[in-house]
Amino acid sequence: MWRAFLALCFVLLVGWGCDNSISNSKDIVFPEKNVSFNQHVLPFLTLNCGYAGCHSTESQAGGIVLTYYPSLMSALGVVVIDNPNASRLTQIIEDKVPHLTDFYRGNITENHKKGIRTWISEGANNN
Repeated sequence: MWRAFLALCFVLLVGWGCDNSISNSKDIVFPEKNVSFNQHVLPFLTLNCGYAGCHSTESQAGGIVLTYYPSLMSALGVVVIDNPNASRLTQIIEDKVPHLTDFYRGNITENHKKGIRTWISEGANNN
């Protein structure tokens, strides 16, 4: 009886512990170096840019998909490897150039801005 109970508890704890989904971009924290596309950039882009009606695979606003690495990197000028100042992605999230639609910038923190810059400076790798 106790074994079954302990086994059930273990399964439940492992199941809850494996849920890595993030629903609020403010919960995404970029490290100072070694920024990962899959762990940091992709969740950030998905929550802030890649939702329905914007840059998702379904919507493709302006022909740009920001939730899929090859599409992100093939969109001319969105990410300029090793040059965050020339990348439209950083220019837009830092309010340096206008964006055609209004998105909720209140979810974008200074850590996010620095993290995107760092990722691009580190080579914008698909890691």
